[in-house]
Amino acid sequence: MGKRTKQYKKLMRSFQMLGFREPYQLLMTSDIVLDTMKLDLMTLFEKALSTKNLKPMITQCCIRAMYARNKEPGVAAAIERAKTFERRRCGHLMDEDPLTERECVMAVVDPKRRNENKFRYVVATQDELLREKLRSVVPTPLMYVKRSVLILEPMAEASQKVRDKEEKAKFMSGIVRGTNKRKREEDETDTDGSGSDDEDAKDKGKGSTQAGDDKPKKKNYGKKGPNPLAVKKAKKVTDGQKEQRPRKEETKVPAPEVSGEHKAKRKRRKKTTAGNGGAGDKEIAAAVEAAIAGADMQD
Repeated sequence: MGKRTKQYKKLMRSFQMLGFREPYQLLMTSDIVLDTMKLDLMTLFEKALSTKNLKPMITQCCIRAMYARNKEPGVAAAIERAKTFERRRCGHLMDEDPLTERECVMAVVDPKRRNENKFRYVVATQDELLREKLRSVVPTPLMYVKRSVLILEPMAEASQKVRDKEEKAKFMSGIVRGTNKRKREEDETDTDGSGSDDEDAKDKGKGSTQAGDDKPKKKNYGKKGPNPLAVKKAKKVTDGQKEQRPRKEETKVPAPEVSGEHKAKRKRRKKTTAGNGGAGDKEIAAAVEAAIAGADMQD
């Protein structure tokens, strides 16, 4: 089951290249509704097509064919199931132009008889002759039930040819667009004239360098800067720190004048040192004189 599911996914991707989009329009005939009364038909379709976006449809002619067999056992329940599907109004009246179920489905899928599935229907039918006719209508996925297994037919030869043709056209269009773009750029450079002159000058310069100097010249990279990994990173200043810094433009406000009562300040006594002519100098001088007098007396 898993292998078949992968094959069906790949097959529906190929049909998507030909214009199929979700939700898929699933057109059924009366025979497949009658043959799958004991099965969960919509679950089978969802698993086979790997999606839950489905629009089950049935034509008016198919409903009429089921009403014609209303006396058979199990047909009434099949009619009730068919009523839950979307009714595809084919416009075929019973009185004017009664059509068979096969002709009705062919007219709905290919209304202009150009072998083209214009509205991108996925057809589910047990009628082998109808499936054989629909294989020539491009592109038409065909489904049927065999031994309680829902089978999706491989792509028909007509659809494969159209798919290969479109792929080749897309591939060739990409190549042609690229070449046209290059030609346009070359034409613009030729019309300007400046580009061609510059290219000639470059070619001449290259020729002279190749003829004169065989060795390539060393490139001058300039002075080397400090290693960025060894340099300390600048510290980021936050807004709070910016506000704390004193501004140079700010002017100092003069201090307020103080009244006479508060002008008196505490006086500090200065200690006298040698060489300032205080009491200390007199004591030193007296000591020197006494030392000199003692020395004279000893002599």
